[in-house]
Amino acid sequence: MIGLKYKCILTFLFMSSMIFGQEHTIRVVDFKSNETIPYAHVCFEELESDSKYYMVTTKDGVANIPGNRELIVAVSFVGYKAYIDTIKPGKDYTIELYPKVFDIDQVVVTANFTPQKADQSIYNVKVIDRRDIDMKAATNLSDIMANVVNVKLKHDPALGTSLRLKGLSGNNVKILIDGVPIIGRVGGNIDLSQLNLYNIDHIELVEGPLSVIYGSNALAGAINIITKENEYSKLTARANTYYESVGTYNVDGGISSKHGKHSFALSGGRNFFGGFSDQDDIIVGNNVVEDRYSEWKPKEQYNADLYYTLNNKRNKLKYQSSFMRERLQSKGSLQSPQYYTAFDDWFYSTRFTNRLEFTQKIGAEYTLNMLGSHSYYQRRNTTYFMDLDQLTSTLTNEDTTKFNAFVYRLLIGNSNPEKKLSFVTGIDLNYEMATGEKILDNEKELGDYAVFTSVMYKFNEQISVQPGIRLAYNSQYDVPPVPSINVKWNILPRLTARASYARGYRAPSLKELYIYFVDINHNIQPNENLKAEHGNNFDFALKFNTDRDKKLHYSQVELGAFYNDMSNIIYLAKRQLPDEKDPIYQYINIVNYNTIGGQVSFQYNYYPYMNFAVSFGETGTYSSFNGSKNSLSDYKFSPDLNVNVTNQIQKLGLSITLSYKYTGKSYLYDVDENDQISLTTLADYHNMDLTFIRKFFTNRLTITAGVKNLFDNTSIDVIGGGTGTAHTSGDSSPIGYGRIYFARLSYNIFK
Repeated sequence: MIGLKYKCILTFLFMSSMIFGQEHTIRVVDFKSNETIPYAHVCFEELESDSKYYMVTTKDGVANIPGNRELIVAVSFVGYKAYIDTIKPGKDYTIELYPKVFDIDQVVVTANFTPQKADQSIYNVKVIDRRDIDMKAATNLSDIMANVVNVKLKHDPALGTSLRLKGLSGNNVKILIDGVPIIGRVGGNIDLSQLNLYNIDHIELVEGPLSVIYGSNALAGAINIITKENEYSKLTARANTYYESVGTYNVDGGISSKHGKHSFALSGGRNFFGGFSDQDDIIVGNNVVEDRYSEWKPKEQYNADLYYTLNNKRNKLKYQSSFMRERLQSKGSLQSPQYYTAFDDWFYSTRFTNRLEFTQKIGAEYTLNMLGSHSYYQRRNTTYFMDLDQLTSTLTNEDTTKFNAFVYRLLIGNSNPEKKLSFVTGIDLNYEMATGEKILDNEKELGDYAVFTSVMYKFNEQISVQPGIRLAYNSQYDVPPVPSINVKWNILPRLTARASYARGYRAPSLKELYIYFVDINHNIQPNENLKAEHGNNFDFALKFNTDRDKKLHYSQVELGAFYNDMSNIIYLAKRQLPDEKDPIYQYINIVNYNTIGGQVSFQYNYYPYMNFAVSFGETGTYSSFNGSKNSLSDYKFSPDLNVNVTNQIQKLGLSITLSYKYTGKSYLYDVDENDQISLTTLADYHNMDLTFIRKFFTNRLTITAGVKNLFDNTSIDVIGGGTGTAHTSGDSSPIGYGRIYFARLSYNIFK
């Protein structure tokens, strides 16, 4: 009886403490302003059972501590460094978060076997995070890449926007979404304007050769677009609208949910652009009428994305699906001054990608990663004869080109920058098939299958060396062994040097070998006699930063240099054949093509009030049809300068960003029927954007507005050979559609 009596008393006391005891909390604040951070992600983990509790701080920056025991707490929020520590029971905590001032704090995955901070990676990784994307009001990849030094964009109103990185074309830059290569190269390049950023977390740009890890198309580097993943919140929802005065109307939204081990997200959007042209009016008979031809084609685009993840303690399974559908209209000019007739083209592009990834921890040190994907791309072209007097249209041509690409990657290793010796070994299987009327023999296929290994050895805390080699089989070309070596030297605690070399190789793509692209504006011819590209690619970067915790002032200086010695580079050249009235464009091999250059950048941040960044780069190119060596004086150099200033007005909660880009004269090469090279010069130009951002309702509503292209650029002069695009004529090259005003509304919900 006595024992039972004491048990009842103890039970009563325990229940009383549970009922009347104080519930303890954590309060998350900014370390400088001491302002609370609402909707920060919080994870509590029990030390003994590994049980985890996920929650989001309230609008006052507060989260309840579950239970009354010792826990590990992890707190994260966009723009801040993650906080991890152990908390004791029975007390309240105030947690200070420190800002991610530079990209060295960002966790990156590109070319790294396991996620790691950018400053720990042996590769030179630049991170464009969500804040940068929002500050520049970028809607697609071309908008954000326009502000990167040593990146040159080329705009074709029908084929889209392509890039050149450090003098090498987009064919030599691997563009990926979550590690899956993007297919659908029109005119040899991925159209950057088709890659939307509405569901993007950040973008990782790796400069330097990545031929061992990613094989073909990675001589100049890689751009990996990382999509958002809900890791903490039970429910998130968002809706965005975007408007430009030129006639752009975009809308998108998404919802995501996480319950225990499972998470799911669905997002989608519609983009519409009404077209733009600054062409002069034309005379038809005795009438002055507006020219139907539009330099920037009207287009409509639909996007949809979803993912599902099952995340256990030692493994993770993730399925992703992405869909894009675009319709672009190309109206032709009137064919006759007497009759209102013209030819119009419609281009329909569809991209559909499914991706499945599985990661498994093996023992205490090793990790297995498997990635499989199927990508489908279709481009359909229809041509109509338009009788504008009778308001009738007649279908005159229709053709469809389809691509199917299969990718399978298997990696195993213990890659860890903290270990003395680590490695990663894998297989990389790529198969692509193209069918359509514009393809020689209506169907072609290309396979590339490789094994590779890379070993990192740390001599000490300062020096790490990572050699690697890739052995591959290509179904149409002999592939030599591809070696590489990367070196990282921590000269001082805040001064780091990185150097890389790779013996590059790239086999011609199906488009370059077999596909015709001919319409009223283009005449691109394939070349099934192309040789594979070879190269020696070097890259060097030296970075110094003064980033210290609990400091208000930060600065960073970076110096970079590169050299690419290429043989048989594949080049889309304009050729004037003797029996042809108009020039054609054809893929050819240039025997000797070299690029050399460098950049210097400086960034200063006075947190949280102001950020200033300036970068200057210069790229020199040289080409010839003989194997003779060249001197530095033979290169044609093209400079560019980028300046970004962001000012935070704390009292108004207003952020103002000014972005300026100077693009110096650039050069393209034209080749005649006798393989004689002539030079085409594109004039220099200036561009400036101004963006205002203001948040309301505890950061749930964001209003963004501003001006793009303040200098009202539409086209630049071209001297000596034409536009440098695949158009058949012209003495100017389009670069923009004039000064535009924009506004964006974004609303987010977190639970």
